[in-house]
Amino acid sequence: EVCKKIVETRDYDLFDRLLPVVEAKEKSKFDVKSCQILLQMLMKSRKNTASRVALVSKIITGLSSSVEPDELLYDTIIDAVEKLGHDKLSDAIEVLLNDVVRKRTKDIGFFLKRMEFALKLNKRVEGGGGGLNYLEAATNDLSSYAPIKLKNSACAAAVSTILDMISTYNETDLSNVVEACLNFFHRGTAHQFLQTMMDRTHLLEQLLAMNKFGSLQSSLVEFAADFARRSANFYRNDVKATLEGERKDMFIQAAAFLIEFGTQNDFDRFGKLSIKSVDLFSVFINAVLDTSGQELLRDILNKCLLQYSITDVDTSISLWTVRKPDEPDILPTPSLHVKKVFELYPNVVQTVDKDKRLPLHYAAASATASFEVIMEVFNVCEGAASIRDPMTGLFPFQLAASNDNVESSFSLLLANPNLVSSGIKVSERKRKRSSSA
Repeated sequence: EVCKKIVETRDYDLFDRLLPVVEAKEKSKFDVKSCQILLQMLMKSRKNTASRVALVSKIITGLSSSVEPDELLYDTIIDAVEKLGHDKLSDAIEVLLNDVVRKRTKDIGFFLKRMEFALKLNKRVEGGGGGLNYLEAATNDLSSYAPIKLKNSACAAAVSTILDMISTYNETDLSNVVEACLNFFHRGTAHQFLQTMMDRTHLLEQLLAMNKFGSLQSSLVEFAADFARRSANFYRNDVKATLEGERKDMFIQAAAFLIEFGTQNDFDRFGKLSIKSVDLFSVFINAVLDTSGQELLRDILNKCLLQYSITDVDTSISLWTVRKPDEPDILPTPSLHVKKVFELYPNVVQTVDKDKRLPLHYAAASATASFEVIMEVFNVCEGAASIRDPMTGLFPFQLAASNDNVESSFSLLLANPNLVSSGIKVSERKRKRSSSA
C-alpha cells in the first residue's frame, strides 16, 4: 500500500521513509509499475552509491516472478546500469533474467523483449554492460523454454519486432537473433497454418532484401519443405481468400521460394494442393502471372503440375466437374489443368528454363505423369519431341521409355521415327567395324 501511494504521488518524503524498510526486509515483492517508479526515484535520491546499489538490486530482484519487465522498466534498469555500473548490478540482473518460473511457457515475444533489452544495453552502456552475454542467454532460452505452438497474432508481432530490431541495432550482434528466430519458426512448423507461413515468408523476403545475413540458404531450404508439408493442411477457402486479397504477393513469394529451394518431394506436395479444385487452381495461376510473371508460372508447370492428372486419387474430380441445370455433368479431362496454363501462357511449351529444358522434357521424364498430360504438351509443340533433354542427353520418347511409359514413348517416337533409324545406322557401322576387326 505504501509503494502504491508513492507510485501515485511521487512523494519523496514518504519514499525516504520506505527505503529503510526495504533495506531491512530480507526479500520484497513489487509489481512492474512499482518497480519502475521506485527505481526512478532512487536514482534521484541523495543516498550514497553503496546504498543505492543495494536498494536498486533489492528492487530489481524483488520483481514478482509472475510478471516480466515492460519496455519502460527495462529502460529504467539500463539507466541504473549507466549511473551505477554494470559490475555492481550484474548479480541482480542475472537473478531477474534467470528466474525459471518467469521464463516458463512464454511465447517468442517475451524472449524478443529480452533480446532487445540486451541490445539496447550493449548500445547505451560503455563497454556493452554485459549486453551480449544477456543476448546469448535470451536466444538460448528461446530454444529451451518457448512453446513452439504459435498463435497467428504472436507470429506477426514477432516478425514485426525482429525487423524493427534489425533497423535499429548492429547486424553483427543480430546474426544470432535472426538465426535463433528462424530455427524457432522451423521447429514449430507442425502447428502452423497459412497465416503464420505468410508471416515467415515476409520475414525471409525482408532479410534477403537487406542482404545483411548471408544467403540464408539452409533457412530457405527448410522453409520450402515446411511450406510444402503444411500446404496439405491449408483450408482451400483460406488459400483462395489469400490469393484474392492483400497477401497474394506473399503466397506467390512462398511458392517462388519453394520452386527455388525445394526438392521434388516438395514440388509433388505443392502440386497436389494446387490442382485440388478448379476455382482454386484458376485463382492461383492467374495470381502467379499477375504477381511474378511467366517465368515462375513456367517453373511451377514444369516442376509441380505436369507430374499429376486431374483424375489422380488425390484430386477431387467433383471440384473440377462442370454442372449445368438439366444437362449431363461434364467431367474433366486428366490434363485440363495443363490446358488452362497453356491458355494463359501459350508460348510456355516452347520456352526453356534455366537448365535449357522444355516442358515436354519434364513431362516425359516424370514417373508419375500420365499419357494424357504428356500428349497435351506434345500436341501443342510437336517439334519438342525431336529435341534432346540437355540434362540427360535423351530424347523425350527415351525419357518416357525409361519410366516404362510405353504408350507415351511410342506416340512421341512416331513424331520423328528417324530418331531411331539414325541410331540403328550408327549401331550397324559399329558392328561392321567390330566384325572386320
